Amino acid sequence: MAAEPQAIIDLAPTLTAEVLTGYTGVRITGASIPDLTDDQIEEVRRLVAEFCVGVFPGEFLTPAQHQRFLSRFAPLTDTPGQDLHPDFEHVQVVANRGSSERPMSGGFHTDTCFVERPPSFSSLAAVEIPEHGGDTIFCNQYLAYDALSPVMKSFLEGLRFKHVVSGTDHPEAVPDPVWHPAVRTNPVTGRKALYVTFGARCIEAEGMTPEEGANLISFLYQNSQQLHAMYRHRWQPGDVVIWDNRCSMHAAIYDHGDQPRTLYRVMCEGERPFE
Repeated sequence: MAAEPQAIIDLAPTLTAEVLTGYTGVRITGASIPDLTDDQIEEVRRLVAEFCVGVFPGEFLTPAQHQRFLSRFAPLTDTPGQDLHPDFEHVQVVANRGSSERPMSGGFHTDTCFVERPPSFSSLAAVEIPEHGGDTIFCNQYLAYDALSPVMKSFLEGLRFKHVVSGTDHPEAVPDPVWHPAVRTNPVTGRKALYVTFGARCIEAEGMTPEEGANLISFLYQNSQQLHAMYRHRWQPGDVVIWDNRCSMHAAIYDHGDQPRTLYRVMCEGERPFE
């Protein structure tokens, strides 16, 4: 288990990070995103990798500024088969309305896990938010791994899961399925995290029967959704949220009825997952 975090963390000159829950999520203030120095970007990289999610309130980034921000962590990447903003090469428009009859969740997942080099960091910028609802919830996959017994941790060593595409605009543009380790190490922190996602994308455990694999993946997926390991973000105008896909999952809550909800997503490339 991680050490008890400080409530307020002093960083490179002018930056401050406020821990948002016990172990997941930090609010980063003290400098606007376009003005961050290289040293401050490295502080943000470390914080987001450690706490899974970083929140920058009141930024009101333009799409160009949003792309520039993520490009300072690594080259930008996109989800194969997904439509993008017509004017910005690496901006995906996340636009949806809620469900007035049966509010639901988009399901916890990690972004674009079905490629050889899944994105390391993803970011959403608030463009149009509902008056209520439409939150995004993040869960900490370090804590999900830490919660496993020594026997289960040993069993997962060297095990790989098969990841396939779902939910894209043009599935024919998506590469073949890939195999990633069930447990991956975050190169920024050196910590191990579970690397699973919802059943439509994480479909098989290497060397196991379909029934065995499905039961194992389902158990690990449910184990990942512990309340103490979550941070729920209530969107405010101008918010920018960045998270580390290597140690977190996230889910949108579609409980905002007919109110519009529009966010811009930008992602940067990661490494091949390794245990």
